[in-house]
Amino acid sequence: MWTEVLVAIAAAIVAALIGWPLVPAFLRLTHKGPGSKPERTGSEGVEVLRGGLWIGIVERALIAGAIVLGRPELMAVVIAVKGLGRFAEIKSSAAAGERFIIGTFVSIALASLLGVIGWAIVA
Repeated sequence: MWTEVLVAIAAAIVAALIGWPLVPAFLRLTHKGPGSKPERTGSEGVEVLRGGLWIGIVERALIAGAIVLGRPELMAVVIAVKGLGRFAEIKSSAAAGERFIIGTFVSIALASLLGVIGWAIVA
């Protein structure tokens, strides 16, 4: 029991920290080339949704921990809360919607990978 909890915590921390630099780097790659002009800009000239960095960190930690503990259905709750919280901003801006989707997919993929690794360790 304690081993599962410790591995879940470790996977959550690693998922949160690994995604911190990787997701923004991946998003920067999506803003090169035609059709990438943002509507509202942040410091790098790309459209930003406020609080996205912290939301992503928490999202990855929760998803990785849920998978390690054998509760992958909790991913749906995390994604639903995130989507509902951002609905107005996503609806009002196509660029924000694209960043949200790409960032969420990359974040979920990283968290899921680390969660499955953690799950395999405790299994």
